[in-house]
Amino acid sequence: MIINDNINVKDDRLINGLVPTISIMSQIEYSTDKDVVIDFSNTRFISPVFALSMLVYVSNNDRNIRFANMNDYMKAIHLDNVIKPDEGRRSEFVAIMERYSQKTYIPVISFPAQKNNDDKEDILSVVENLIIRQLSIQSNVASGVKYLISETIDNITEHSESDRGFICAQAYQKKGYLDLCIADRGVTLLGSYTKLDDNEIASDLEAIKAANRGISSKNLPDAENRGYGIYTSKKMLIDGLGGQYMMMSGSTGYMKSRKIDEFFTLPRGLRWSGTIIALRIPYQAPLFNYINYIE
Repeated sequence: MIINDNINVKDDRLINGLVPTISIMSQIEYSTDKDVVIDFSNTRFISPVFALSMLVYVSNNDRNIRFANMNDYMKAIHLDNVIKPDEGRRSEFVAIMERYSQKTYIPVISFPAQKNNDDKEDILSVVENLIIRQLSIQSNVASGVKYLISETIDNITEHSESDRGFICAQAYQKKGYLDLCIADRGVTLLGSYTKLDDNEIASDLEAIKAANRGISSKNLPDAENRGYGIYTSKKMLIDGLGGQYMMMSGSTGYMKSRKIDEFFTLPRGLRWSGTIIALRIPYQAPLFNYINYIE
């Protein structure tokens, strides 16, 4: 089976990156072919949301799926050969990332998703600092960017039971915002909740609603209040910076901005085995005060 869609992701909405992913998923799931080639010869531009939603789907699929005819940008972000910094020396990773210091994007990086992992912390520190240097982000917003990245990563390592996480970013400098996507290929939000003894959550939609209401899947004394750390991140991103937030897990998704607050469900039979979080971060915000949004 060969899939050759016309893909050109526009940047006006975060969710645009999901449209071609869902089209490709539908073609694969509704076919009996075991060997699939995704031909990108008609692709003009992709977004971090497309890149990671595609990778999460492919990495957990039991079919033989391969990419062909990728354009220069797709190769530059390592879509078919993600960077795994923990497999080499830190100095090698720093040198690799320095090649992107004059770019407006961060390639797809795969990091270890275990808690309290020194490699993970080093990797994310390099990524955060590179993004700040690339865009000359002022210190007040830089603190917010670091918080949003670290909180999202913590969510993955707390609930996903995934071996690896993924991060990718693209800045739109003329419009003054950064699209950042972080994903795992773990048990999904629903899978995390179903491990609780008193769980009453029975669907992906209920799970994503619970996570965004701040109900944690961890049996901790402060779990109900902290949830996944999502509340503070959303408040900082949307109220403080005027950004957008999107989460996808299993068969459902959630969009939040100053104007939008809605859940959506994928077509029947489609789902991700993992969780994907996308953040649109306006980084030119001179009046933003990071401290106002920390609990």
